[in-house]
Amino acid sequence: MPHWEKTLAQLTNPNLKPPFIKFWYNIIMKFIRVFLLILIIIGIALLVTQKVWVPKLVNKIIEGEGFPVVTIPAEQPNLVLVDGRQCYTYNQGATTDAPYKVNEFIDITINGKNITGTKTGTQAGPDMTNGYTGTIIGTLDQNIITSVYSYIVEGSSNKEKEIYRTNKTGLEKMRYQLEEEKGMLVPDTTKDFTPLSYARVGCMGSN
Repeated sequence: MPHWEKTLAQLTNPNLKPPFIKFWYNIIMKFIRVFLLILIIIGIALLVTQKVWVPKLVNKIIEGEGFPVVTIPAEQPNLVLVDGRQCYTYNQGATTDAPYKVNEFIDITINGKNITGTKTGTQAGPDMTNGYTGTIIGTLDQNIITSVYSYIVEGSSNKEKEIYRTNKTGLEKMRYQLEEEKGMLVPDTTKDFTPLSYARVGCMGSN
């Protein structure tokens, strides 16, 4: 075998290398394997923890560029109803579609799942101005109030089943289309509803 072919064979085939070359060849190959294994482990660790370090890295880059870091505030949860007395107010201005100005004040007391209280209000429009007052008796289930409002308006006694749920600032009446059932107005929950927002306010005087 020519000398150059023998030298090439020794460089490409570990079994034909001289002992000292074979020794260092094995050392280098083991180092490369360990180095690649470490890189794989680091890559997997970075992939698993990317939700932790990526936002911090982005913030650092933005800060380094001189841009302000914008922190998104946590979403405010809905109000949680607890035992005790609480009051809410609703105010509706007159519009072209709803030409009546309405103001209502709810004063309720929660005791476990039971709701009792009062609601008073006034409404004023092009052909009608009156006031109404009555009592609220109902139940509470998972921050939803289902109640019967027994009220008097212009000397006439009426009843209406009402449904309220909580929002971020107070209560929200789920105003459905009403149907008369056994002498009481009942919401048709198969239809869409209009939310009426009642803001929580301080209670004054006795309930």
